Amino acid sequence: MEGSWYSAALHIRSPRKGFGPPIHADDVARVLDIGGTGLLGQYIGQEALRRGHQVIATHRGRHAPGEKRIEWHRLDIRDSSAVKALVRSLEPNLVLNAAAMTDVDACEADPDEAKYVNETAAGQLASVSNEVGAAFVHISTDYVFDGTGPATEDTEPHPLNTYGATKLFGERVVRQAHPDSIVLRLSSVFGWNRLSSKTNAVTWILQKLEQGQEVPLFHDQKVTPSYAKTAAEVAFDVWNRHISGLFLVSCPDCVSRVEMGRAVAEVFEVSNPKLNPIPLGSVALRAKRPLAPCLVVRKVEETLKRPMPTFRACLEDMKATR
Repeated sequence: MEGSWYSAALHIRSPRKGFGPPIHADDVARVLDIGGTGLLGQYIGQEALRRGHQVIATHRGRHAPGEKRIEWHRLDIRDSSAVKALVRSLEPNLVLNAAAMTDVDACEADPDEAKYVNETAAGQLASVSNEVGAAFVHISTDYVFDGTGPATEDTEPHPLNTYGATKLFGERVVRQAHPDSIVLRLSSVFGWNRLSSKTNAVTWILQKLEQGQEVPLFHDQKVTPSYAKTAAEVAFDVWNRHISGLFLVSCPDCVSRVEMGRAVAEVFEVSNPKLNPIPLGSVALRAKRPLAPCLVVRKVEETLKRPMPTFRACLEDMKATR
């Protein structure tokens, strides 16, 4: 990759520590964070606050989280009337959709539900956002690819399962409803979940390692993990540049699940880690998984004129912000 910005930044391939110092935006935006209690939604809310925006977020549970700087609204995105009423009443400047049905096997078991949440509801949200003049950021996945090789924004999607298919069609519905939308495809999203005990690609490994348990990890599936903090930063940075379109956002490392486990053990200094390499085919999974849907992040790096942080750098940041 060429460019002085890139060579000069190679030594700082790391995310901002914590959420960094506050940024005082010239124009304070009303930001609507859909799925605000999910892993990525949490990071989106905190990044929006850091940038000085007014943050409104949605939750599905009976009680709103304790973050008082955020205005919380209970919302089920499957309720189209409630979605439209909320967006119309709030008239946000920016809507970020981090809500989705992401359990790959559950999507395979209930394709109708997956289709409604990942396609229909996403399209309705994009449509009403466009109606009120709000910018729109939609989150998608590397599972739109078949994993036969590294993927760029120009790679033809070929999903192998219902989750990937519904997310792909969701992207298309969103772009039709809101032509100026931003779509970010992420992979194996990880970070600290401050609001629930639900684990992710990294915290599941760490939890088992620290409990001294054996961790079965696929040695033949490779991914480019996406740090939720990095994804949140990218979402706002792309929007700030008044750019629309599709971007792949992840760490640049294409690593196996076993390699992820080794990195987690090293960074968090777990002695005698019990990592058990296993083949993907040894586990009875309802949905087929792509073997190596690794994302090439050249476009987002060139757009933002900075490299995406490495997987290890992101783990170091997690350790520092635990």
